[in-house]
Amino acid sequence: MANNINALRAIIAAWGRQDVEGVLEHLHEDITWNNSGGVRKPVQGKAAMRKALESMKGTIKESNWRLFGWAEVGNTVWMEGADEFMRNDGIRIAVPYAGTLEFEDGLVRIWREYFDGRLQERQLAGEPVSEHVEAMLDRPTA
Repeated sequence: MANNINALRAIIAAWGRQDVEGVLEHLHEDITWNNSGGVRKPVQGKAAMRKALESMKGTIKESNWRLFGWAEVGNTVWMEGADEFMRNDGIRIAVPYAGTLEFEDGLVRIWREYFDGRLQERQLAGEPVSEHVEAMLDRPTA
């Protein structure tokens, strides 16, 4: 049985260092990344993924992406966690999320994330993270 959770943990660690190449080394050339829960079109292919990550990296001062729980069955990892970061403009974004990663040949081939984009929009507009979201984020990591 595969142990793909280690690849996810390596991706999280690389992104914490804002190491785009460290993230990309765990992704399939034909990656499909649905990073908006369906709000935007998916990112298709490793070159487009590099461009998207470089763009995001340019706005982020500090990242604290973490997992609260996960399960792995075959080539799929299900995850629940928090995507939290401080932007260069001083705005804190903190959004609970869930997602799945489907692996092919040990690399992430399909990445789907599900979250409420309205939370992120309100935080980008300057609204602080609400108490009930803070409570969701105040959990031990897995």
